[in-house]
Amino acid sequence: MHKILILLATFSLSVGMASAQSVVKKAKLKTEAAKPKHAPKTPEQQADHFAQRLTQKLALSTDQSQRVRQLSLVYHQEEQALKAKYGPERKNPAKHQELKAARARFETQLTQVLSADQATKYAQLREEKMQKHGKSKEKLKAKS
Repeated sequence: MHKILILLATFSLSVGMASAQSVVKKAKLKTEAAKPKHAPKTPEQQADHFAQRLTQKLALSTDQSQRVRQLSLVYHQEEQALKAKYGPERKNPAKHQELKAARARFETQLTQVLSADQATKYAQLREEKMQKHGKSKEKLKAKS
């Protein structure tokens, strides 16, 4: 008789614990679903953010900051147009090549606006960002 009572008590406790866990999971799912997804930034917003970031990190002059913003705006508009042209597919080689060419043009024009010291520091910042996101030069060369 004692064994049956012990088994019954153990069973009821385990069922209670299992149901409590499912309630916690449901509550967590509801809060994650309630989080608003951020809207993609417009090219203008991206250009503003980039120019502000570089102005702060590289101590750009007002003229340099305006030129960087304009270059960034043109680049982001071109990037948006290419994404619209090729659609959401990520592994399209033509899209990849055109985006890569646009980025190379942007980088070349940007280095013409920056002084030698600023360009060096920008290259360091870019390298740090690539390492932070797990993209080393070796990985990028292997993909090309």
